[in-house]
Amino acid sequence: MCRYSAPPGCMRTKPPERPKLGPLTPAIDAILEADKTAPPKRRHTAKRIFERLRDELGFAGGYTVVKDYERLP
Repeated sequence: MCRYSAPPGCMRTKPPERPKLGPLTPAIDAILEADKTAPPKRRHTAKRIFERLRDELGFAGGYTVVKDYERLP
């Protein structure tokens, strides 16, 4: 007999690896933390965060990776 009435679905055992974004996550976290105190019109969008990473830090990854990380709780 199963423990669940419905299958629980796929569950990750560890967080996904981000080979290109991994070293830059502290920079993204700092931007998002600074945005918490900024007025709503002055906050960074995912696109603007991506542009800053690309221009200032030489990020070679894609926009979707940054967008997905920015949306995490």
